[in-house]
Amino acid sequence: MLHNLVIRNIAIADNIEIEWQQGMTSISGETGAGKSILLNGLALALGERADSSIVRHGEKRAEVTASFNVARIPDARAWLEERDLDQGDDCILRRTVSAEGRSRAYINGQPVPLGELKALGEDLIDVHSQHAHQSLLRTDTHLRLLDEYAGHDEALQTVKDAWIRWQGKARKYKQLKEQADDNSARQQLLEYQFDELSALALQEGEVEALEQEFRRYNQTETLVTEAYAARQLLESEEGGSDALGPLKQSLHRLQGLKDDNESLSNALELLDSALIQAQEAVNDLDQYLTSFEVDEERVRYVEDRLDRIHSLARKHQVRSEALPEHTAALAVELEQLTADVSGLDQLETEVAELEQAYQTAAEALSDQRLAAAERFGVEVMDKLNQLSMPGARFEAVCERLETPSPTGLNRVEFRVSMNQGQPLRTLAKVASGGELSRISLAIQVICAEHSTIPTLVFDEVDVGISGATAEIVGLMLRAVGERGQVICVTHLPQVAALGHHHCVVAKQQADNQTRTDIRPITEERRVDEIARMLGGIDITAQTRAHAEEMLMRHQRQH
Repeated sequence: MLHNLVIRNIAIADNIEIEWQQGMTSISGETGAGKSILLNGLALALGERADSSIVRHGEKRAEVTASFNVARIPDARAWLEERDLDQGDDCILRRTVSAEGRSRAYINGQPVPLGELKALGEDLIDVHSQHAHQSLLRTDTHLRLLDEYAGHDEALQTVKDAWIRWQGKARKYKQLKEQADDNSARQQLLEYQFDELSALALQEGEVEALEQEFRRYNQTETLVTEAYAARQLLESEEGGSDALGPLKQSLHRLQGLKDDNESLSNALELLDSALIQAQEAVNDLDQYLTSFEVDEERVRYVEDRLDRIHSLARKHQVRSEALPEHTAALAVELEQLTADVSGLDQLETEVAELEQAYQTAAEALSDQRLAAAERFGVEVMDKLNQLSMPGARFEAVCERLETPSPTGLNRVEFRVSMNQGQPLRTLAKVASGGELSRISLAIQVICAEHSTIPTLVFDEVDVGISGATAEIVGLMLRAVGERGQVICVTHLPQVAALGHHHCVVAKQQADNQTRTDIRPITEERRVDEIARMLGGIDITAQTRAHAEEMLMRHQRQH
């Protein structure tokens, strides 16, 4: 419940402070006295946006502070506790706006984002505007009002959460599916390339070994010819001239000499060694020549193998030696694409499960709406009868949407017939301005009766109503106030007289300054105010008597 409201330097209000009480408080005053300042200040404390134009001329900043008791508002208590902002049963909202346009918001002395102030304010006060009947021409308003009336907050939030989860996962699935479709051709190419390279089964170092073997095969003729020629030079197989003959002859001649000369001995030793090494060279060349037994099938294999390797290397635009590494890279990419396809299947299953969860929640909410729409229609009809519209018929038609939405599977449309025998039609096609105002008032009173928010503000919702109907409106608002706190801005004396309390907004001029103020009034002053509302400028004794009788009658009745 709202306890205290302090408004400083907003428009023509320099310092307004008012204590609020339980029950219905009527707020009245001359047109232009500044009632809107009170409501704008309250809206500012509840997180509505504002700019520097609201700051009183010549002041540095505007400020509003609203104090609440949240002992019987469990949602607000829980919200505060979750954010470590709770201070027992008391809650103080404060807002400042500087002349430069800078805005600050505070909850229980702690600075908070403006959105936090607004979120908490929705649990503390519900404002019913004088322009609400205009929004009745929009069907989205009808759904919201029905849900508010039936208290579908939790069920609606469940549907919204399920929708967000479902749509989020569905978007992710769609993106991956499109990506998978784009990757399909890539995957097929990778599978072909990988199979092709896997069939090659190229080993590390194999290319170098094959090329070395291939080079040797290509040089076979040259190697054999030159090695044989060298062998012939050393020793002829057919007795021709060779290098060993002169060595043998030289050694034979020198061995016959009988001389101990050291040089001769060295020469003999060297010739003997040279002859031995030359003979060993002949033997090695003989072995080398016999090793050239060429396997033509092996030669063809090496040629074909190298040709296949180099061909695939050119095709994949890598070096032949890098083909094993390239094959491994293809395997990794192919594995990732295959995993993506598997993950896509899992994601598709998750999307289906989330869609089913949404459908279950939305179907449950739809059933609740159908039942609530029937009850709502009956209550609105009852209120319309009280508001002197006995021939009117009203229904809240709850229809099925063709496509699901964040708010569920339904659209709601209010339909009315103003005269017996006439079919139900949309409000925009049937109701006049005055009739629409009364329908709106009936709906707002019903929603207020079912609201869990303890403080309700009605801003001139009685526009277009007068006489006995106005008194009925006052009785309705007073009945709502009996269960909580109602603040009612009104121009109707019949409504104002029914308040448990009464405050008057008035402008004052002094020192070339205009100020507005709001003050609770005594019972005597209240007679004067009701008389003013009844009689206008000239207040006669008869008007005062009428005002006094009106107040006394309501006091006796209540």
